[in-house]
Amino acid sequence: MTPEATRSRNAVRRTALLLAAAVTGGWLLATPAEAAYGDTEFRGVSINNGKPIVLGTAGTVTVPVSAQIYDDSGGIETIDADLAGTFLEGPVGHNMTCVQTTSTVSTCTGTAILDPAYYSNDSPGPVGLRIFGYAYDGGQYLESTLYPQYENLPGRDALLLKETKLAAMNATPEPVRKGGTLTFTGRLTRPDWNTIEADGTKAVVGYPGQPVKLQFKKAGGTSYTTVRTVTSGTDGKLRTTATTSTSGTWRWSFAQNGTSAAATSAGDGVTQLKTAKLTVNAGPEPVAKGARLTVSGRLTRATTDAATTFTGYAGQSVKLQFRKSGSTTYTTVKTVSTNATGYLSTTATANAAGYWRWSYAGSSTVASVNAVGDGVSLR
Repeated sequence: MTPEATRSRNAVRRTALLLAAAVTGGWLLATPAEAAYGDTEFRGVSINNGKPIVLGTAGTVTVPVSAQIYDDSGGIETIDADLAGTFLEGPVGHNMTCVQTTSTVSTCTGTAILDPAYYSNDSPGPVGLRIFGYAYDGGQYLESTLYPQYENLPGRDALLLKETKLAAMNATPEPVRKGGTLTFTGRLTRPDWNTIEADGTKAVVGYPGQPVKLQFKKAGGTSYTTVRTVTSGTDGKLRTTATTSTSGTWRWSFAQNGTSAAATSAGDGVTQLKTAKLTVNAGPEPVAKGARLTVSGRLTRATTDAATTFTGYAGQSVKLQFRKSGSTTYTTVKTVSTNATGYLSTTATANAAGYWRWSYAGSSTVASVNAVGDGVSLR
């Protein structure tokens, strides 16, 4: 059924029940003090299986309802029930199915279909079940689980909440170096039930001033831990930074409050580049101008994110670079590949005094690194 058809059906249903209420004593005009027509009362109730009722900008939510209803006459002849101002599904006078479970108690079940089209920004909060009808002895009843006498009745109400959404986490840069800074962005939104868009749905707006947790799960882990709490800014925007120590997945998490449901963003996996080390040794030192100089070294990479153990990094292209004494700029002389254990060795002509180093640009999994220059003078 389309939203328009649902709303039309509910409007007809409301009109019929309002007329019925007017004929039988003014149900909707009765105050709690006037409600005790007979001895009918709630003995138990369940609304949405004890869970919050969450509505978004469009679409309907089906809410199961059950109640144990006492009447000393032995049962319920007719019943009309509503939840949060919406009548339950079913015919007038019988929109809950009641089965007598003891000589004085009936168990009644029904379903409410709630539509955000009928609610405003004042609607979120506790909602209760209201029933009206006649018992077997002809006695009229009007009861609501929100009446004061049911204050201690378990399950007497359910929270009607706005649906909140967290835009997918975006963490940059990716990948990141160990100890590098990641920037996280996102947005927290919820419906504005007072504003209707051109397509008939309720508007979506940012939700500012709310605490949102930045959470992290290590690669291979099963649970998230909270790194810090960020307050959503104008239009619900989120932004913060954190230092990385290992690869894993980052997300935003918003906890339920009195008007809005909890929400969790999709996670963004970030790979931390493995730390690399690079050594250099140039000789002989000093060297005759124009003579051949041998430059060696080794490229290693960490075996884990913790960077406590390292191994040779084979088959990697590494640049041999030279900086003249008095200069601040290195120039590339040639490119050499590491052997099976990460070692490097080549020769170059020594035309000037200065500093020699190896430079590695990094890979998709290993960070870039430059060796500390080895100074060689001429003789």
